[in-house]
Amino acid sequence: MEKCVIHIVSNKAWGGGEQYVYDLARRQLADGYHVLAVCRPVEAVVSRFRALGVLAGTLPLRGMADLQSACRLASMLRKIQGFCLVHVHNFKDAFTAAYARRLAGRPDVRLVMTRHLVRPGKTSPPYRWLYRQLDAVVFVSDLARTEFYSTRPALPMGCTAVIRPAVVVPDGVEPADLRGRYGIPLSDLIAMYHGRLDPEKGLDPLLEAMATLHGRPLQLLLVGRGSDAYTAQLKQKAQALGIADRIHFAGFQSEVLPYVAAADFGVLPSTVREACPLSPQEYMSQGVPLVATDNGGQREYLRHGENSLLVPPADPTALAEAMGRLADDADLRRRLGRQARADFDSTLAYDHFYCAMRSLYQSLKY
Repeated sequence: MEKCVIHIVSNKAWGGGEQYVYDLARRQLADGYHVLAVCRPVEAVVSRFRALGVLAGTLPLRGMADLQSACRLASMLRKIQGFCLVHVHNFKDAFTAAYARRLAGRPDVRLVMTRHLVRPGKTSPPYRWLYRQLDAVVFVSDLARTEFYSTRPALPMGCTAVIRPAVVVPDGVEPADLRGRYGIPLSDLIAMYHGRLDPEKGLDPLLEAMATLHGRPLQLLLVGRGSDAYTAQLKQKAQALGIADRIHFAGFQSEVLPYVAAADFGVLPSTVREACPLSPQEYMSQGVPLVATDNGGQREYLRHGENSLLVPPADPTALAEAMGRLADDADLRRRLGRQARADFDSTLAYDHFYCAMRSLYQSLKY
């Protein structure tokens, strides 16, 4: 095997991190890499990688003290000839990979980790040891790297890189018929949120903002899945605010871009700092303007008044004002949408991400 990469994926469900690995693995396969995925024995995850054509093995992947997984991964590494790189996506799996490399007697195996979170780096002795084992750490935003270094962890800055993740956009996305599907009249605009239905996503302030906008020809589509309890809570809140007839719960959609393309504008009101949310990029890719909070990695590519409108988190008044501006001004929607699409094409398209990641891999080849 001339080029082999092993991705370790230890989450118990399919989410954004798994999609990141899936898209990267697909491009690497097309680029001539031999790609393996090591996952927990979770059918929803393993089956997706196997359907892609990636050989997906399973390990317990229980974290720092899991020597069983390390020994079995070491056995895999001993069988691989030529350049091999293990790419992990959290520090717990990095311990497993570092142990396995030592047990296999393969110091030539390269170890890369992508940091997907906005959290301070740990400074305990086990982590100081681990940092010395990593050949490269990829942060998904400047914010993620800055926050990590806020505790002065012993990870050399020279082995880090910021490579912003990206979404894969197929050619010729056809807008969905949202009006026909949800009974929205032509006279009303469609605002849309997509993602998890979770309190940290700012959905309560979003409903409060919609109540403030009562009287405007505007309806809101919520695309995504959450717990039954929280979904019921949102529906009850919409009823209490008197806006239930203008809120549509669309559930999870496996193909979300047709929904995005059919919306008049997007709303992404997360109240937590996300390292690099991909939902804004999906609106940008379709030339759809959006309102977003300014508290996460999205502010590194969203510019207020140029390709989006940015508001503080958990501020229903500011959110309603921004949504009202877009609802009232078709020229503003067109201008922001055009610039968003241009910015996506020039700096955020998947080729930019993949070329940067491939260059990082090649720089580590012995």
